[in-house]
Amino acid sequence: MKQRKVYPTIWQSIPYSLDMMDYWYTNGHSIPDLTLVNDMALNRGVSEMILNVSKISVMDDNGKEHFMTNFNGNKALNLKGLHTGLYLKTKEGLNLQPGKYKTFRFYLNGNGNYFFNKDKNMEAVHGFPYMDFNIQNGLVIQAGESKKVILRFDFEPFSLASYFKPFLNIFKRSRTTTHKWANSMN
Repeated sequence: MKQRKVYPTIWQSIPYSLDMMDYWYTNGHSIPDLTLVNDMALNRGVSEMILNVSKISVMDDNGKEHFMTNFNGNKALNLKGLHTGLYLKTKEGLNLQPGKYKTFRFYLNGNGNYFFNKDKNMEAVHGFPYMDFNIQNGLVIQAGESKKVILRFDFEPFSLASYFKPFLNIFKRSRTTTHKWANSMN
């Protein structure tokens, strides 16, 4: 019979790791978690976006635009919905003036912008100079704050049938269309 060495500390968690985030948040290091909503995307059933972004700005309650100076342009951002659990997080603080902010605006380059709807069909998007995403419950910046933020996007989840679509396409016959010539001459 073969003997195996068992190291029980492999499965042991790191001490204090489970309550580390609670400790971090109680000491004032919380990062605001923002949910961004675009009404056009919800109406079209968009589940994912790939946007070729040149600039990002934040609009305050008065409609004044504040650009994010630390964002380098010409980036393809893959935006996924809340249902995936994925998000974008800023590396640095936003460096915004104190006040209330209600909208993120993503300025788009002419090409390389795609929407994926709930059926996993890709649609190229043209003709939009920018896309506005409203911040649910707004964002409040106090004096002397430079906050990092987590951006989550409220998109529609993929439909269950979309996961089986590639499998079902295997069994579909390719149909050749034949035209009926009867009654075609008037």
